[in-house]
Amino acid sequence: MIVSDRLIRILHVDGHGLLAADVYGRIHLLDDGLRVVRSSPFVRHGRPVYGLAVADGWVIGKDRGGAILRWRLDTLELADRLDPAAAVDRALLLPREEPAPASSRGIGVWDGRVFVSSGYHRHMLVLDLHTFEVLQVRPNPTGDSPMEWACTEHPSVHAVSDKKGNLRFGSFATMEFGPAVKLDEGNIHRVRYDARHDRFWATQDFGAGADADIANGVLVLDADGTVEDRLLFARDDVEFVVFAPDQRRAYAGGFDGELHVLDNSDRQLRLHRTVTGFSHQLIDCAVAADGSLYVLCQDGEVTRLDSDGELTATMGFPRQAVWDIQADRADPATVYCATDTGVATVAIGIDARGPLPVVAAEHRTGLGFTRRVAALAGGVVGISRDRHAFRMNSDGAVLWQTPLPALPHTVAVDSDGRRALVATNGGAVELNTADGARLALLDVGGLPVWAGLYLPSGERLLITRNGVIVVVDSDGVERWRFDQGDYPKRAWLQDGLLYVVGDGGLKEIAIGGGVRCRWSRLMSNTVENAVVTGDLVVASSYGMQLGVYDYRSAKLLALVEDLPDYPKALAVARDGGRRYLLVGCRGGLLSTYHIDRAAPGGPLTKLRDHWLARTPAHIALQELPFTLKEPACA
Repeated sequence: MIVSDRLIRILHVDGHGLLAADVYGRIHLLDDGLRVVRSSPFVRHGRPVYGLAVADGWVIGKDRGGAILRWRLDTLELADRLDPAAAVDRALLLPREEPAPASSRGIGVWDGRVFVSSGYHRHMLVLDLHTFEVLQVRPNPTGDSPMEWACTEHPSVHAVSDKKGNLRFGSFATMEFGPAVKLDEGNIHRVRYDARHDRFWATQDFGAGADADIANGVLVLDADGTVEDRLLFARDDVEFVVFAPDQRRAYAGGFDGELHVLDNSDRQLRLHRTVTGFSHQLIDCAVAADGSLYVLCQDGEVTRLDSDGELTATMGFPRQAVWDIQADRADPATVYCATDTGVATVAIGIDARGPLPVVAAEHRTGLGFTRRVAALAGGVVGISRDRHAFRMNSDGAVLWQTPLPALPHTVAVDSDGRRALVATNGGAVELNTADGARLALLDVGGLPVWAGLYLPSGERLLITRNGVIVVVDSDGVERWRFDQGDYPKRAWLQDGLLYVVGDGGLKEIAIGGGVRCRWSRLMSNTVENAVVTGDLVVASSYGMQLGVYDYRSAKLLALVEDLPDYPKALAVARDGGRRYLLVGCRGGLLSTYHIDRAAPGGPLTKLRDHWLARTPAHIALQELPFTLKEPACA
């Protein structure tokens, strides 16, 4: 028996095995060989389970919408589900405020009670662990930001973190917590107590101060909030830190896809080794009593490692994603999808209900998952997560592949298809599309570059992780600089304007000027992608949403939520005067919608879903030379 749906959280339970939660609200128990022992029943309105805790024979979970669930550990039968709307104290809301779900992972269990943000800002629920009785609905100790993590490992001092980079020390026994200690500009996903050295460890998402959106890692501090030391090893979110049973080692990792093994034998923070070659970004890690590690990747794959980071087993989860959709330059009815296995060629036909996506071929590159593609006439230039750029023709033949100096994020080609620009953590790399030869390496003050494109003039436009936009001419001279303030996910030119999606929503920017408009209303998380089509804007978010906006006023016209999976890729197809939206999702789902502002049911009408075939990932772990990610000046 295998897991059929992608796992998003894991926890090792001594005497039982590896407990895992999936994107549809179920939990599973895996043995040491990563085989399924048992699974919980199907949940009709199941959502991704972000929070997971075990205590006294119970499993407590929190889903993306804020619902609190309780299963029996021995059977995994679902015993209780508490809807967040059932536990709202309107006295805790602001004037005219309506409750809105807020996803978070934090679950505190102490002295037979469960403490959890209820899914709404400023609320905390206190429940009886054994009866699930709601004992209190009280103000959230983390203020207007949901509790992201609760650490109760210290015998008397508890620590809670939030989604705004704050850490507070106090006690669940008294519900008194001290003032916030600012450690990050984003989520603090994990806080762990280091009993070996009587201190706490905390992860970073964005970094703080001069490091913000440049370099981050782990911090160690004492219970009065004094930071003792830090180790910067990441350019992206750090999702976890866990300890070996004897706490002589710690393990940390995240979206850079690297597992860092840290030496904790004495107080000085030191790296033992860095392991890479996982199938995807790392999102969770659990440690067994014998020191074995279980590492969960964002594609749902679980690997079992020994205490030194050597591979011992893989789950072999069949996975697929649609990360990007780009139309062929010579044939708009042919689109290329960047997938976990390579590139899928999809023919867009038309039937009586609209566009009919037909997968003509799925081409495997043999590289890591394809993060982005840039279309040429009869093929693409793509980038893979294992630090390669490649060119593939329409028949699926890889014409060349070129190693990149750092983790890539986006790729673009110029108007004549001769040059490709790859944005990486080590700057922007310009390649010759004919043979993959490097033409230039563009540096922006040592900052990681997360998006890039070509202007009609041939100049290169680069956007750093911390939101700085620069335009560089053919001689490498900077012609324009603008700080738009948020990290980018993608960027493109349309009708002479620059569009950037990311942490600040979708922004329309006049090159040489500034921000003209922003579309972000009711997006519950990072805006992953968007399209501008006529008088409408459609944006997708990491909160499993599609938002439709009026182009001129930025007014929200429709919000589609609880999508079947996380939307990543968007594209517009046309049939005469009719517009259609293609949505590619993380689970290999390719959905189509009719776009019609005047439709009685709303501007987006769902037409059909198609799933690409799924295959297991190839895992080839290797040790990576380690370099500290020191802060750089913008």
